[in-house]
Formats: sequence, C-alpha cells, structure tokens
Amino acid sequence: MFNVSIIIPTYNRANVLGRSLNSVLNQTYQNFEILVIDDGSFDYTKKVIKQFSDLRINYFMHEKNMGQNVALNSGLKIANGEYIAFLDSDDEWLPLMLEKQIKKYESLA
Repeated sequence: MFNVSIIIPTYNRANVLGRSLNSVLNQTYQNFEILVIDDGSFDYTKKVIKQFSDLRINYFMHEKNMGQNVALNSGLKIANGEYIAFLDSDDEWLPLMLEKQIKKYESLA
C-alpha cells in the first residue's frame, strides 16, 4: 500500500506536466502513487502520460472540463494512500519535499 497519494489535477497543461511528474518521481521519499486527473483536456496530455513507464502513475480523464475542485474530489475518491498531497500540474517539488513533510507530520502525531 502506498503511504502518500499525490493528486495532480490538470487541464491543457501538457507542455509543463512532464516537469511536474519528474519532480515527484525524483523525490527522496518514494512510497507514493500519482493520480493525474485530466479535467477534459484537448491537448496532448495523454501522450505526455504515456511517455512515463512508472506503474505508480495513474491517469484518469473527465469527459468534459468540470473545474479544478471536481478534479481534486475525483482524486480524493480514488486515492489509496494514508496521506494526501496536492500538486498543480504547472508546479514542481524540490527532491526533499515529501520526505520533510512526512517526517514533520509523523513527529506531530
């Protein structure tokens, strides 16, 4: 079971999505799943996802654009992790981000 479910909502951001995914895959903390929720994109988002062979990346597509909140909620419904993290599809994480967050959270629990 994955410890962290990372939900990445996206809409027509194929040009930057690969960088976001790589920033997650390059984390020092590796016990995660990635849920890319495509909110009805009509660009080449699906082709970007297919370039990645990591089995932790899961792609889900809405038939039409329903907004970021709906995409986030879709991700929450299918998440399997103990913890949830959100990443915008045009953002990137530094390599220690998840490791630091998990350590901090667990120190408070």
